[in-house]
Amino acid sequence: MDDERTRLKGAEDGTVVFEEVLEMIGAILGGPVDDFHDEEITRETMLHEDLDMVSIDFADLGGRLAAAYGERVNLADYFAGLDLSRIMYLTVGDIVDHVVSCLHGDAAGAAGRRG
Repeated sequence: MDDERTRLKGAEDGTVVFEEVLEMIGAILGGPVDDFHDEEITRETMLHEDLDMVSIDFADLGGRLAAAYGERVNLADYFAGLDLSRIMYLTVGDIVDHVVSCLHGDAAGAAGRRG
């Protein structure tokens, strides 16, 4: 089965992307993502505030996203459209929405909605 079509189908509601992003974050942090947060990880969980992710972690996440979904999912370009205070309060859901919008060819629209 074609992975690209499977990813796009699963990305329609973001459920598959959410799970994959959580796995990537866990790998970056060095264990299951639940180990780094006292409550259930949700779309509203903040990457920096709740999970203590820092700039090197974001760079690592960007590389993992590009490896998993292709170069059209470019986290650096997404960050370039945000001010620093917005980046500090990014949530897991923001990243999931960015990936889903990129997979559907709407990256510019996603950045504009969050800015």
